[in-house]
Amino acid sequence: MRCLLRLLPLFVLYSCNTIIPDEIVNENNIVYPVADKMDIKELLYVDKIGVYDSLICFINRNTEPIFYVYDEDFLYKGSFGMEGHGPYDFQFPFFLNTENQDGILPVYDVNSASFKSIDIEKALESKTEFLTTCKMPSYLIGSPNLTMMDDSCFIGNIDSGQGLFFVSQSRLGSVEWIEFPKILQRPKKDFTVMNMNRIVVNSQSRVIISAMGYYNLLFLYDISGTLKKTIQIGENRIEPIVLGEHYISEDNYICCREIVSSGEFVYVMMQTVKEKDFEKIDNAPSRILVFDWGLNYLKTYQLPHYSLTFDVDDLRNRIIYTAFNEEGGTDIYSVEL
Repeated sequence: MRCLLRLLPLFVLYSCNTIIPDEIVNENNIVYPVADKMDIKELLYVDKIGVYDSLICFINRNTEPIFYVYDEDFLYKGSFGMEGHGPYDFQFPFFLNTENQDGILPVYDVNSASFKSIDIEKALESKTEFLTTCKMPSYLIGSPNLTMMDDSCFIGNIDSGQGLFFVSQSRLGSVEWIEFPKILQRPKKDFTVMNMNRIVVNSQSRVIISAMGYYNLLFLYDISGTLKKTIQIGENRIEPIVLGEHYISEDNYICCREIVSSGEFVYVMMQTVKEKDFEKIDNAPSRILVFDWGLNYLKTYQLPHYSLTFDVDDLRNRIIYTAFNEEGGTDIYSVEL
């Protein structure tokens, strides 16, 4: 009896550290699409892709201009946006996820802490009044993944944040962090980078899906922050290695750093690459897993290239993605859904 009592705390500790997901997804519906390379002559270093009706916008990082715009057939329309501190300049912009506005490209600039609405037509005509700017609340600064549900509600995350993601009511000046699920590692002090993730939000069904960077795990939440479902991709759990209190091992596997949604589906780009090899051009090809908004697995698109970012062109039923080229820039490819 005394032996059993001594073992009981060990059993409880083991149970807490072996929390299992609600479902393990084995990718049993794999599609091998044909990728068409787009005939783009401009030298691009694409970091983000945004599809807006008949236009495709790229955020270019290593050279200026920052924004490049193409039509639906990938014909070059123009470019704009110089780096600087002036009223019509940019520093480090991201696309703001929100309801499409006719002819307006919504972005936010994390380095200048501002929201910017770009009139694309005026920008391509080099008119100076193409941009309107407003200040970004300080508690939203640093988010690489931000959704505006209406004029007062923002949902996003920060790679070194206080929880998995936050819900902010800007009119109230409040921000609520959703705590990390118990299946993840407990942060040591204020170091939380090992639990970084990317999210998509469905404003109609009021749900949020989170895909983890260093785990092969996805989570489904309702808008109130209640965890509804946890899934694991593959039989073997992938988890990050944390060295000391403030260091991530370069031998960690990166699972997801990009997630995109459409009206009906969620698309998750998964990798098989270590952190130290992240920018090599000969990494194993990426794959894009498709789920419905209930986080039910549907299929996998096995891409023929290693990619860092993509977007879904819902109107034309295709995925647009990037791949490194030998010159150190990025080529653009398209596959049919």
